[in-house]
Amino acid sequence: MSYSNWLAVIKQKWIFVCICIITFPLLTGCWDRIEIEDRGTILGLAIDPIEGEAPKGITGPNAKSNSPGYQLTAQIAIPGRIPLGPTGSSGGGDQRPVWVVETSGKTIDDAMNKLQQQLADKIFLGQLRVITINQKIARSVGMSDIQDYFRRNAEIRRLCWFLISDGDASNAMEAAPKLERVPTLYLSSTMEHAVALGKMPNVFLGNYWSALSAKGIDPVLPLIKVIGSANDQIETEGLAVFQAERMVGILNATEAIQLMELKNVHRAGYGTAYPMPGDPEHSVIVTSISRRTKIKCQMINGQPSFEGYTVIPCRIEEKTGSGSLNNARVIKQIEDEDSKALTDGQMKLVRKLQGLHADPFGFGEIVRGEHSEYWKNKIKDSHARWDKQFSKISFHAHVKIFIQRAGMSAK
Repeated sequence: MSYSNWLAVIKQKWIFVCICIITFPLLTGCWDRIEIEDRGTILGLAIDPIEGEAPKGITGPNAKSNSPGYQLTAQIAIPGRIPLGPTGSSGGGDQRPVWVVETSGKTIDDAMNKLQQQLADKIFLGQLRVITINQKIARSVGMSDIQDYFRRNAEIRRLCWFLISDGDASNAMEAAPKLERVPTLYLSSTMEHAVALGKMPNVFLGNYWSALSAKGIDPVLPLIKVIGSANDQIETEGLAVFQAERMVGILNATEAIQLMELKNVHRAGYGTAYPMPGDPEHSVIVTSISRRTKIKCQMINGQPSFEGYTVIPCRIEEKTGSGSLNNARVIKQIEDEDSKALTDGQMKLVRKLQGLHADPFGFGEIVRGEHSEYWKNKIKDSHARWDKQFSKISFHAHVKIFIQRAGMSAK
């Protein structure tokens, strides 16, 4: 072997050694792993206000917020007791699969630190499915101090449900539904099915943060309530409306559907009763199949004006009485009455939200995208300015209903 070839071989070996030295520290694997049995896996959190004397925090005297303190209720999974199959069987037998723990703190992080003191295992939030906030907190001090902790935590999933509770949020963690052994999983399934059935918009934690970051839209969050004599039922009541980070109003189930119509949420599955033409003592139930909405914005006298055009194909779900639907004139009359009722409903909803100075439709984002000069000169990229201007805009709704199916009955 010549001297030059020998130098080339030595050089290649040194290059290989250097590459190994550089890359081996990056191949350490799961050096920070924690076994699942050693994790305090939190499935759900509920946050309520503390009335009276503020709790003594452990993070120091400078731990303060807009609230005297927070009552934190955590639902922690017990390893080996979570149902593993459709039969609900697990190694835990009939024992409860979760452990509900309560603590308090001056801030959310302070309360979480105190919660950690009650647990032998390290808290893990990577499987957090639901965060429920008491309506009193959302209305009084806003969500800024609360959601800041979750937004900074890298373990929190953006697909976690962020809910507002009508009543004590802790009841949602204590609820024991008959259809699911794990209350948090039942609650998250309830929300997912409501979205799939077209009864609730898809508003995860990530959607809430996206709306907060935008300048021309205000967020909404699902509103729930624990009901039943044994607090074993969870009901979706509608939507909580926010102006920036503070709750300012509530939309009931019907208004939530109208909001989805104007936001062009295609999935639909709600029914509305109308008097039977020629027989006001009986009714016809009309259920929507889907929906399509187009919002048009134009400048009139230097101000934005909106027109909403909604098309909703429907089917006849039910009819009472002996009247027949086997008549084109009767079907047309039902379509016209339904179209007028939904048009009036959309107009009332917009006026209600204008009175709240909150724009969950995203009209401001339309203006910002289509009329940038107006947005720049008049709104000046200010969320507060747009909320004020939104209360003055002109809006006209146009809803058209088409009955596509009358069901299996010919009459």
